[in-house]
Amino acid sequence: MRIVGTVLLGLLGLVPRASGSSSDLERRVREEVSRFHGTMGVVARNLDSGERIAVNGDVRFPTASLIKVAVMVEVFHCIADGSLRREQTVTLSEADRAGDETVPLNILHAGTVLTVSDLLRLMIAWSDNTATNLLVRLAGTERIDRRMESYGLPNTKIFRPTFRDGKADVFPELEHEFGLGMTTPAEAARLFELIAEGKVVGRAASDEMLAILALQQDRAMIPRRLPFERDRLFVANKTGWDEEKLADPQGFRGDVRADAAYVKGPRGRYVLAILTRRVKDKSPGVDSEALVTGARISRMVYDSFAAPAASPKR
Repeated sequence: MRIVGTVLLGLLGLVPRASGSSSDLERRVREEVSRFHGTMGVVARNLDSGERIAVNGDVRFPTASLIKVAVMVEVFHCIADGSLRREQTVTLSEADRAGDETVPLNILHAGTVLTVSDLLRLMIAWSDNTATNLLVRLAGTERIDRRMESYGLPNTKIFRPTFRDGKADVFPELEHEFGLGMTTPAEAARLFELIAEGKVVGRAASDEMLAILALQQDRAMIPRRLPFERDRLFVANKTGWDEEKLADPQGFRGDVRADAAYVKGPRGRYVLAILTRRVKDKSPGVDSEALVTGARISRMVYDSFAAPAASPKR
């Protein structure tokens, strides 16, 4: 009778899921998030099965450079409607330089001529802020935000070019808290899902965006512990790193760390967004708590959604 009862319950969908299920994965991710010294949100969706996990999925986070994906989307729309061309050129001036990082455009001489295609790769792969500002100037902050709304992402917004704190083009009250941009883990994951499924501009443009994202040089969080040496993987991701605009009641300004990705493994495809804010560990190296915790969560998701099945024991 017990076997019959279990079968009936299974048919009715009432038997608890196995330990490898998405519900178990969400429980383990929630435990990791609860131990984190800061605020963390995680959303992952298996694009083949539809399984989804979410922890703080609808909480708004500063994006830091993750918002550059939204800039890229709008630039591709401008290319599609003819208002921009891939080969269109921009000449770098001294006044264009943003920040003091030794990224490509900050070490090139004024007068360097770049194409829109060059700027897209620099903005995503090296997170070049000068390239970002040049593209924001071409695309427009308001147009970028309206485009995100058209995709059902109302909490995904850019407020200004980089390194212009307190000088918002739009939504100054939100820029005051979030800085460069804002999103939620759910919306960040959804944006990557739309690109992965070929629903941004079109299949060809979406594939080109994925190819640019796959050039990403910062692999310290989501890709970090994935088994590249064992499995044939495709990972397209974009990261972000900044400091909170507003201090907490104790006067401490924690860090912001973000990563979102599309991952294709031997057994499946998924999107994953990990956003953090008010991070207590501000150490700049790859072993900061946000990166290590995010990498651990990323491997959990991979093992659940896209890893090859384990060989049966003999």
